[in-house]
Amino acid sequence: MAMELKELDYQVEAIEAVADVFKGVPLNYISNKANPVFNLTDTFVQDKLRANITTVQKNNGIHSDLRTSVNDGILGIDVKMETGTGKTYVYSRLMLELQAQYKFNKFIIVTPTTPIKEGTKAFLESDMFKRHYTLYEDYKDLNISLEVLNKQKNNSKGRRYIPSEVRNFSEGDRFAKNTVYVFLTGMAMLKKGKNSTLDRKDYDETLLTGTTRPIEAMAETRPIVILDEAHRFPRDQNTYQYITENLNPLMIIRFGATFPKITSKKNDDTRDYNNLVYNLTSAQAFNRDLVKGVSIFNPEVEGVSNTRYRLISIDNKGVKANKKIRFRNEDTRVDYDLTLGDGLNVMSEDFSNISIVDINKFDELNGLNGIKLSNERILAVGDSLYAGVFSHSYQEIMIDQAIELHMQKEKENFYRSPRYKTLALFFIDNRFSYRTENDDAGPLRLYFENKLEKRIKKEIADIEGKSPQGANDKEYVEYLKASLDNISLTNAGYFSKDNDSSDEGIQKEVDEILRDKEGLLSFREENGNWNVRRFIFSKWTLREGWDNPNVFTIAKLRSSGSENSKIQEVGRGLRLPVDENGNRAEIGQDEFRLNYLVDHTENKFAEKLQSEINEGEPNATNIMSMMDEVAEKMGKDRNALFFELGGKNYIDMNGNINLENRAQFYEEYPLFRVGVKSGKVRKGNPEKIGIRKENYAKLKELWENINQNYMVQFEPISDDVLEQGIEASLTSDIFDRQKSSFVVHNIIKDEEKGNRVEIEKEKTKESYYLEGDKIGYGEFLKKLCNRLNIPVGLLHKGIINFHKKYPKVDIYPTNYSIETFVSNFEDWFINQFEGKYSYRRIPNNVKETSLTDNEGNPKDSITQAMIGVMKSNKENKVPDTFLYDKIVFDSPFEETNIIDGETKSVEVYGKIPKRSIRVPMYFGGTSSPDFMYVVKKTDGSEIMNLIIETKDVKKWSDLREVEKSKIKASQKFFEELQNEIKEKDENFEITYKSQLHNDKIQRILERISNEEK
Repeated sequence: MAMELKELDYQVEAIEAVADVFKGVPLNYISNKANPVFNLTDTFVQDKLRANITTVQKNNGIHSDLRTSVNDGILGIDVKMETGTGKTYVYSRLMLELQAQYKFNKFIIVTPTTPIKEGTKAFLESDMFKRHYTLYEDYKDLNISLEVLNKQKNNSKGRRYIPSEVRNFSEGDRFAKNTVYVFLTGMAMLKKGKNSTLDRKDYDETLLTGTTRPIEAMAETRPIVILDEAHRFPRDQNTYQYITENLNPLMIIRFGATFPKITSKKNDDTRDYNNLVYNLTSAQAFNRDLVKGVSIFNPEVEGVSNTRYRLISIDNKGVKANKKIRFRNEDTRVDYDLTLGDGLNVMSEDFSNISIVDINKFDELNGLNGIKLSNERILAVGDSLYAGVFSHSYQEIMIDQAIELHMQKEKENFYRSPRYKTLALFFIDNRFSYRTENDDAGPLRLYFENKLEKRIKKEIADIEGKSPQGANDKEYVEYLKASLDNISLTNAGYFSKDNDSSDEGIQKEVDEILRDKEGLLSFREENGNWNVRRFIFSKWTLREGWDNPNVFTIAKLRSSGSENSKIQEVGRGLRLPVDENGNRAEIGQDEFRLNYLVDHTENKFAEKLQSEINEGEPNATNIMSMMDEVAEKMGKDRNALFFELGGKNYIDMNGNINLENRAQFYEEYPLFRVGVKSGKVRKGNPEKIGIRKENYAKLKELWENINQNYMVQFEPISDDVLEQGIEASLTSDIFDRQKSSFVVHNIIKDEEKGNRVEIEKEKTKESYYLEGDKIGYGEFLKKLCNRLNIPVGLLHKGIINFHKKYPKVDIYPTNYSIETFVSNFEDWFINQFEGKYSYRRIPNNVKETSLTDNEGNPKDSITQAMIGVMKSNKENKVPDTFLYDKIVFDSPFEETNIIDGETKSVEVYGKIPKRSIRVPMYFGGTSSPDFMYVVKKTDGSEIMNLIIETKDVKKWSDLREVEKSKIKASQKFFEELQNEIKEKDENFEITYKSQLHNDKIQRILERISNEEK
């Protein structure tokens, strides 16, 4: 598929807005290697630029409070465009326009992140852009000479040469009149210091300007600097100041959807504009259908911990490793003192592998002290985290819902003509949950692929079960079956560590995500096979600047922090989609929508996003100018209407809108609405299913008995036993150093080509050890202690004994060592303590459950996600004895259970809401059963209560060992529960059974009702 670009009117307006600033401004040449320049100290030039900018601003409707100008000796120009409307296209074509009109030919583009840089590089080098711009008479003879500066390898031996990219850009001559010289780099390269590629001056060669310092040679070109994502370059921070002090720019042009706030104004959202000449507001972009609409989903799941942990202090005394931070559990008021490298799981197991990776001052906090977590979240004192949203179960619920939303949208788009390939993006906090240290599939990826496989199989069965089938049906089934053939190819990941990976498969994924947008959007590969890749996983690294037009679902599995720009967050999927022929959807052709999933702590996300969108509208916060017009249309007295609105707390005495009530205000008084149209941003409210109260009455006794809290109780574990576990866990490979490899090439030098180095052929492959992964021995012991609650002294003693036994093994601790030891110890613990524990009931004062209120009465409904993400589309009546009024489920196996569950012996049955019954496992974590039944015995005299846990495998041997252990532990739990209940009510019976795929529910029920063993 070859994508094609189309010129859009608003993009041309933005290009012309910048170009018109220089009309009639006198330009002079100072060097053949530099841009023509204008003299900002000249009164005529000042007046002309000011007049041009004012004219452009008036023509583009930029109201007066945005017409700010900064007098710092450098001309600044700002272009504000909503994410997804083509900023990269605009500044790429702008460079051609400025060369064509004014002969400006030296441009430096600075991006804040690698994905943005790679996306810009791919666009500028693409055949698509070349085909597009050569269609225009003014550009048809122009060529772009692109130099991309990447991180340089350290060269501690031999001569040090200035990067060729710097030389080629700096020495590019204006007499090559059809050439536009572009230097592309990331903001991390623009810094001071002896280790800075551009700033250092100890190179063993001299450029034509006579300098050995690259930044000086680039400054000689008087470049036009383009900053992509303006909000990442505040003028009071290091990168911007380095540019102004060292690059001697002719001007700085900033592009962005959002701009930095003026940090000197506390509690003020005023943006730091500098000669804003074009303002495509967010509301305009949404209202003109230039971007997708947005549906926000907040999975609201009963039973998820809402415990809040607040960062209350950071002790800055001493070296970084000794700095102390303190969190407080806001429910219990218990404090936790942590330091660098500590895991948050000491506060709650829901935090899993989240740890503290930095304690410092951060630009994101305006230079204030804070901490950085391993999921890239940065916290300041006073910020909070909610434990429940980090739990595995909650993430699984979000994945389930994201898959369901994706499949619905994928089918809809596949059946269009022309059709659109549908992509989904998942933001996760930990690379190792997707890809392990050894680059195998991590637990989150395995869970995702398992769920996707089941959902695809159901879709295939549904389509093949209907008659007649159309051409779309048959082709879609073919696409789905190709996905099943290799489910791992459906998804790919990008993480910053992947940039250094030598694995070819991983590099292919990275290239596809960052650089090969056309390939990712294609239904077919070059060989004609289906291209089934459509799910992308990344950390929050993949944010501003990266997008893909065909992303229709984004799931932010772990919060990146509620203070981030909501527009920037949804921006990864706002762009209008591209069809299978490479053509972007026509504006207004259809309403395309982005599904965006965030956790329940961000339940105000939709309101905040709408407020951000409306921020740029001049009348979005005050209604005084609209009062007369609206009052007349409503047939009301102006003053009476004013006091009516004030009485409802919609406005203050000055007519300013109460932003917290703005959505409700607009809904009740739509004539006052300014900004984004109704429905462009909306909540994807969670669907509810009804609870049949007459059926709940039959389940009441069972439900109340199983809704109790229990804990695992061991007999005291001696140090001798723990030492046995440590010894069993210290295997010979635990301290293996991880290897990578590189290819050594024969290098030749061609003197006639000016000492240009060329690669002749591959020579050998050599391996080297990855040194960067090593961690300190003390840190290694501390992390193991946090993960397993084993005293540091016992761990140290065990390693000493291990080293005595294997003296040739180098104790080289890494993160891989930790994961291997933890896995080995957990396996040993499961086998060692099976059956050597009991359950103890914990008093529970909380009366509300997922099915009942705090009075013990059944609720009217429950969130569908708590029961299942899929709805049955089979036209069968919901069984009379089923607990709920709709059939929803998580797998076809469960659907079959529900449909076949109604028999003569069953009084009532239902799916157990997720996370409501959590059986504690003796080796950590919990397990949740799936179904509950009240069954009559054969003679009808007694009732049997049945708990079923479904396992969608054909035989016991197919289960993983940990799943077998969970079933055995659950069996023990319900046996002890039965014995405890029997002491109070000898007639109450409860039985736990596991059900494999081949065990039909009717047969299990028959055996139970006939009292068969």
